Amino acid sequence: MKTSMLLLPLVLGSAVAQAESEPLDWRLSFGIHDFQVESSDTFGAHAAISLDTVTDGGIKLHANLNTYLDRDKDKLDPDHIPIWFQSSYFARGKLFTLGEDLRLDWQATLSGKRNTVSSIEKQITLYPSLVLDYHRPAFGANLEAGIGYYFLEIDDDVPKERGYQRGDFGNDATAWMLSGGGYLMLAPGWTLSASATHWSDGSERLETRYGASLSVDTHSLLANSVMTLSFEQNQYNLDHYDLLPKQDDRYLPILPWDTDSLFRLYLTLPW
Repeated sequence: MKTSMLLLPLVLGSAVAQAESEPLDWRLSFGIHDFQVESSDTFGAHAAISLDTVTDGGIKLHANLNTYLDRDKDKLDPDHIPIWFQSSYFARGKLFTLGEDLRLDWQATLSGKRNTVSSIEKQITLYPSLVLDYHRPAFGANLEAGIGYYFLEIDDDVPKERGYQRGDFGNDATAWMLSGGGYLMLAPGWTLSASATHWSDGSERLETRYGASLSVDTHSLLANSVMTLSFEQNQYNLDHYDLLPKQDDRYLPILPWDTDSLFRLYLTLPW
């Protein structure tokens, strides 16, 4: 699984942050999840470790690594190893203050996942971007745009059953990204957030991702803890893998699905 490669940015980020920064904010998360592909539900448990800090120069650093253990009963992938990973790392700094609650930031983001039950063998996105951020205690919104690197690799077990030969099912591109999101405090300690992100290679859509979460302070349960219910859906464009035109009677897409959804319920607490 090359988990060391997933952990490397987190370790490097910790070393940089310790050089000059505010105290490191390490957190652990534990929870349950449902990975949904069409009518199939794959349940499991997961754990995550995250790091947040701000350097003396005002640059925000974030690192997060999730490890998922699936109870794989539907066998969407006949040879799936039921453990997979999801990671995200970014550095963010201020460019301009445009108003009391409005600012323009720069951001560099590296994110990815490996070995999902929906046959995503590997995904990597690496993006420098500009972020327009409106932030108030009770509500806020942001708009992000960037041009960077997008890579998606399909696992070869399901495709070989559909006439696709074992081989390199990776697709990479220099692609633009546009993302928008916002949050709303419903009540003290209750925050609702939502986001949408789109990747395209020129005029060709690569992927669209939607997310939403409800976070609730659970200080009465554990000090400084938060309970979160979240949803993430990924809609992939897999047309560039096609072996035959769609009009051909023998046509089959590389996968029998192009969408997966992840539902999570988890508790986050300081480490």
